Amino acid sequence: MKKFVMLTVLILTLPVFAQDTPAKDSSPDKAASAAKEMRWQGHLLRINKDASTIVVRGGMKNMESFERTIAFDASTKWTKQGKPADQSEFVDGSFVIVTGNTDDKKMLHATRIDLRTPR
Repeated sequence: MKKFVMLTVLILTLPVFAQDTPAKDSSPDKAASAAKEMRWQGHLLRINKDASTIVVRGGMKNMESFERTIAFDASTKWTKQGKPADQSEFVDGSFVIVTGNTDDKKMLHATRIDLRTPR
């Protein structure tokens, strides 16, 4: 009887262990689209509308003080505390939170730039 029970358990659990895992696509396009969105926060130092870049002094965490040039384009969303805003509201010295993706040259391309009120 014990052999019958063990055989039954084995047969019933076999399909669970035999399931195929989906094949992973290792194409560069899939890797780029699945890249984690990066966040950068700090004070806006300069806006260069001709080159479509901003320079922000800050970092990924509070109290960091690195300068980073960030690119933006027509698809970048400009927001103020999460609500749509006009790009003209962003002036030097404003505190911003930028989210976007980096390219192969480590340049951050902003998908959203959010203006925050100073504390």
